[in-house]
Amino acid sequence: MLVDEFQDTSRAQWELVSLLIESWGEGFGLVHDAPVPPSVFVVGDRKQSIYGFRDADVAVLHDAAAYIDMLRPDGNARRSISHSFRAVPPLLAFINDLFAAVDKAERPRDGFRYDPSDRFPVDLSAATTPLPAGAGPPSPLGLVLGETVEDSARRVAGEVERLIAGATVRDRSSGLARQATPGDIAILFRSRETHREFQAALESRAIPAYVYKGLGFFDADEVKDYRALLRYLANPASELRTAALLRSRLVGITDGSLARLAGRLSVTLQSHDPPADLETVDPGDRAILLRLRSSVPGWVAAVDRMAPAELLDQVSADCAYAFELRGPRLPQARENLKKMRGLVRRLQNRGFATMSRIADHVDRLSGDVSNAVVDAFDAVNLMTVHAAKGLEFPVVFLVELARGTGGGAPAIRVVADRGDGEPSVSVAPFRSEADQDQRPRDQEETKRLLYVATTRARDRLYLAATLTDGVVKVGAGSFAAVMPGSLLAALAAPADPHRLTWSGPERRHTLSLVGAPETPTPPPVAARATEAIADRFEPWRPLGGPPRLAVTAISAAAPVTAVRQDADGSDPVVGRLVHRMLQRDGERGDAGSALTDPIDPSLRAIEQMTAEERARPDYRQTAAAATAIHRRAVERPDVAALLSGDCLFEVPFSMRRDDVTDDGVVIVRGAIDCLHRSTDGRLTVIEFKTGPAQPGHEHQLTFYTDAASALFPDAAVDGMLLYV
Repeated sequence: MLVDEFQDTSRAQWELVSLLIESWGEGFGLVHDAPVPPSVFVVGDRKQSIYGFRDADVAVLHDAAAYIDMLRPDGNARRSISHSFRAVPPLLAFINDLFAAVDKAERPRDGFRYDPSDRFPVDLSAATTPLPAGAGPPSPLGLVLGETVEDSARRVAGEVERLIAGATVRDRSSGLARQATPGDIAILFRSRETHREFQAALESRAIPAYVYKGLGFFDADEVKDYRALLRYLANPASELRTAALLRSRLVGITDGSLARLAGRLSVTLQSHDPPADLETVDPGDRAILLRLRSSVPGWVAAVDRMAPAELLDQVSADCAYAFELRGPRLPQARENLKKMRGLVRRLQNRGFATMSRIADHVDRLSGDVSNAVVDAFDAVNLMTVHAAKGLEFPVVFLVELARGTGGGAPAIRVVADRGDGEPSVSVAPFRSEADQDQRPRDQEETKRLLYVATTRARDRLYLAATLTDGVVKVGAGSFAAVMPGSLLAALAAPADPHRLTWSGPERRHTLSLVGAPETPTPPPVAARATEAIADRFEPWRPLGGPPRLAVTAISAAAPVTAVRQDADGSDPVVGRLVHRMLQRDGERGDAGSALTDPIDPSLRAIEQMTAEERARPDYRQTAAAATAIHRRAVERPDVAALLSGDCLFEVPFSMRRDDVTDDGVVIVRGAIDCLHRSTDGRLTVIEFKTGPAQPGHEHQLTFYTDAASALFPDAAVDGMLLYV
């Protein structure tokens, strides 16, 4: 048995492992028949035990080591590895001095220790700098001091921009120097409270950023926009929900206009005549609101008549929201919205889910929900130290050193081991000995968390803090609270504006001070996109890419001339309804049952109609007409045999074609009515027609057969027009 990351094991998990070992000693299992004797091997580092909130107990590693020692006759079962293959020597020297200088509490079981066996062997003569000459400052250590969180974030973003523009890092595979990329850089946080400021600072410089694992999915701007839309559609009469929608990027009204219309926001969007107050707002906002007034009634009318996910997509298209997402965060924002739409779809597929129920459920969701995963996205990584465990990066910024955890104590506290092997359960205000011991336990874990954070860096490590009145004000539970006092004093008052020198127990270390960055220029991609839009109220279309054409818009006589399905004067709703009824027969595999069904066929047809189609005043006549055509179709032996076979219905496709228009490549899109597979594997494309023959039908059929040939390249494909 091999147990990795043993320092994160809980006492209950270790008891399970030890019981299994005891069963080996008693002869259970496959002990006597196994090719090798049973063994247990645990791997762990007590300095990296950081999951106390998940009941991990660093003392378990001590107990397990003593237990395994007794299993060996010589009692010598421990081995240690201290050599680092990750970081450059100057970084290792700084880590050695930093944690040698950290205060050590008299806590033999769970206290942070940094013994001589824990120190990294350092050979500074082998490499005095992590990078080639001229690639950056000689020291791999940097320091960022900001007057506010926003100022600190701007300085970090400016340094990231400088690194990407001219610094080099060691390639992890080859060890050779190469140009730094955004993906080489990580910004680590003690808690997930300030990542948005750093993300915004990076975005202002057009630097892509990825918020990793447990940081702010519901705090992302695009998710907030969709939540505001959900809440508004659930209750459009609410002033507060209307204000949230208007302030979101879906609409984007200024605060001044919101103030002028306060108390009348919902009426402004839904009243029959525009209110007089509308004339007093900013002209640009007034134009937006007038355009919005023409769309909102349709959205509200579709609530609970259209699937919520489809309605969200429609509103997003109406608002040109894809254009608002432009910029370096586009890949992440797009994936987050896919994740949000997937959440809504799962909710609506569970049964009766109104917009109000979905909005309430989404409002209740919170916690460590991670952003959607973005594949092959070269971006700066923003993550908590817990999420960074096990990872490494050429460049690491450890930011907000003085910010505490800020979490309140739980109402009920459970301690797995109060020191004598017994558990403890207490209720606030926590007066037991185990409760009084919790704060020192947390402080020792913070030291281990600091160790994990600083050992993620390969080539460069930056420390960042926000000054308050010129000093570092240490928050409870912060990294600064466990750092050496001499280093904190040096951070507060650097004598040199360009560098800071700190004397550790063995060596002097120089940290390059990051200065205030220049004001970033707006991202060029946004400027180009804005110039390309002549009128922001025109329907938005994606820029670039080939045009898209539906197969039904293609004619044999004139390839770009639309051929309407109802060119013969027939009702297109009747045709669509007949298609659905034939599909139902084919999916049941018995077209004859439609002729013997005791239920009125017209009622069956009405069941197949959408809510919009049933709202027509002549919907009963429409159903009767479709029923008559459907009956004539299934009475035909060839149609009945076809529908009783192996069929796929409404098979969607899109394909690139360069022979449709004279303008080059277009995307042809459509759906095959029926794809029939015979016993010998041959495929037949069936195109049902409910009206008389038209000149363009044969030409349309060739597109469907070409699509089927592309979808199933190993099958023989032919086509058939079936006029029912």
